[in-house]
Amino acid sequence: MAESIVHRTVADMTIDELREFVKQVIEAERRKDCYVDEDGTLVFYTEEGYADYLRKVGKPPSKVKAVFLNEGGLKCRYSDYKLTPREKRRLERARRQVAEGRVVPGEVVFERLRKRGIKV
Repeated sequence: MAESIVHRTVADMTIDELREFVKQVIEAERRKDCYVDEDGTLVFYTEEGYADYLRKVGKPPSKVKAVFLNEGGLKCRYSDYKLTPREKRRLERARRQVAEGRVVPGEVVFERLRKRGIKV
């Protein structure tokens, strides 16, 4: 069985192992970290910290002014939007069409538009 990374010295680690270890430590430390942006929104560095905050305050995402940063640095938030019965039917119809292979690929649609002289 491999030796636990906690009981190894830095000298015994590869660069990749050390990089991953430091990344894990920083992520663990930043999990709860957040800041307030120029709009007054609470911005969490991790999705886990954001989710923990929502659980702690016990409010749906639409009732708090908070977001988290994804891997690309974009601000994201959860949605508590509820689909209407009409939207549910529409999505189910679209899923059936995809499953049955009745959906036209985007490339085909774009080509048809180009043939009609529409820029895409």
